[in-house]
Amino acid sequence: MQDTRILYTEQPVDGDKPDLTSDSLCSKINAQQYQINGHTVTLPVTVNNAAMLMNAFTVNAAKAQALIADSGFKVVELFPGKALMQLLAVDYRENDLGDYNEAAIVFPVTTPGESKPLPFFGALSRMMQGKLANFIYRMPVNQGFTTHAGRFIWGFPKWLSHVEIDFGPKIAFAQFHDDGEAVFSISAPTGGKTRAKPQLAPSLAIRNKQAWKTIGSTEGDGLSFKLGGQMPEIGAKHPLAMVLRELGLPKKPLFSLSISKAKMRFDGPEAVAIGEPFKR
Repeated sequence: MQDTRILYTEQPVDGDKPDLTSDSLCSKINAQQYQINGHTVTLPVTVNNAAMLMNAFTVNAAKAQALIADSGFKVVELFPGKALMQLLAVDYRENDLGDYNEAAIVFPVTTPGESKPLPFFGALSRMMQGKLANFIYRMPVNQGFTTHAGRFIWGFPKWLSHVEIDFGPKIAFAQFHDDGEAVFSISAPTGGKTRAKPQLAPSLAIRNKQAWKTIGSTEGDGLSFKLGGQMPEIGAKHPLAMVLRELGLPKKPLFSLSISKAKMRFDGPEAVAIGEPFKR
């Protein structure tokens, strides 16, 4: 399977000079404050209004594990040989970090020393309780400031790309393109009246050979959930699209969901063990 880890490098954000990296433009003031490209960000970061959609899939567990092997984390198998993977998109409308769109490729994982959940009900139960960590494999965004902030504060693998999100009365749709090539497009039902109760979820990311865990909370109105869903569109040429194809996509999702008006909170990161030595 093609290893795309080498393809993720922290490129200068649009308008920055090549030598102006996130590390050179950002600094940590104290445990609650960061200086991000000339602006002060105070933790926790709060999001007062966002719209999100997500598709969950079962994918080839061995191939998924090979993608994240150097993290030391282990993909969660919903069924023997089938790992969980999420494709998601978020339209941040009112956010401490600005108004921007974000996409992500995410693998629920266990960390070193953590017991793996029992297949299916064990995995779903731990996920619903917010006890299952999500490894952020890729997180493209369409604004520069959040690129620097996401990288420097939480270690998220962000870079500037093309993400479009449209929330209609019955369906939400998101497209992720990079370097002029399609990567994925997903959809989810909308129009639900259910309220999403506050849920904590740890996110994991690796940057500069260090793993970071961030606890985030999400709640909101307009939750729509559907078993199955519309088959995503997967690009034909981009390396990340090729990875998704090798994992078994396009196929119908296990389930799809959306939240039309979400509120979120992101605390500061905590350093955690990577596991096996991080290799480059």
